[in-house]
Amino acid sequence: MAVTLNKTAGPGWASGLGAVVVLLGVLLAAWHGNEWMKLAIVGVPPWSLAQMPDADCEADELEEEGLTLAECRQLALSMHDISISAPDWFPAFHIAVSAAGLLLALLSVFAGVALVDYRQWAAATALTTLGALAVLDVVSFVGVVMVGPLIRQMYLWSILLWFFIHLSMAVAALAGYRNEREARRSWHAPE
Repeated sequence: MAVTLNKTAGPGWASGLGAVVVLLGVLLAAWHGNEWMKLAIVGVPPWSLAQMPDADCEADELEEEGLTLAECRQLALSMHDISISAPDWFPAFHIAVSAAGLLLALLSVFAGVALVDYRQWAAATALTTLGALAVLDVVSFVGVVMVGPLIRQMYLWSILLWFFIHLSMAVAALAGYRNEREARRSWHAPE
């Protein structure tokens, strides 16, 4: 039994970029979802550092997770970094950025799947989505730069990394989109 390849599936760049967009889109959706949940559900602790209750570190949970008591206490303190270092506007800002990032990340997964399965509209959708993610990264960067050092330490490098990833993928999508438009023009041009 011979297996034939579908030679009309689309350009190779679309499949390669689509696979990368899907993978990174799933990772970004998980990251933004986690950040959204951290502030929306867990929230910012309402106490000061001096009033902070002891961490609830039960021995069976420590054993199950493979944590020491010191690590459990450090995890509890890390949740408090936001309340120490953030101005009042930051939690709402970060929730909004995370919610928008989650939606855009899921849309980028959709665009990536469309690139892999090659749809004509996929390159434009991927370009728009990846460009919007890069703009959201800039907005997030500006917000994080305006807050305290603990939050900058938590978020600055990951935001910069995502910005350069989104910018690189948007440039790749732009190049593919322009190449595709030129190919269509030359195919329809009279000889």
